[in-house]
Amino acid sequence: MTTLFCETNWDSPFVFTAFVALTEKGLPFEVRELDLEGGEARTPEHRARSLTARIPALEHDGFGLSESLAMVEYL
Repeated sequence: MTTLFCETNWDSPFVFTAFVALTEKGLPFEVRELDLEGGEARTPEHRARSLTARIPALEHDGFGLSESLAMVEYL
């Protein structure tokens, strides 16, 4: 399973880069929104999947990426 983690407002161009790559490639994925103001990006769970503890983050079968260009290349 592939999960794209993004912010609740969807205003990051980096999130859209990852979203478009997933969509254009026709890969199945789910989106999980994080409340950045509520501190969800600073939880131990998110820090474990994202080296930078930022969004976007991508998790695929337990493997995590935290930079949109790395996600595009990986996909």
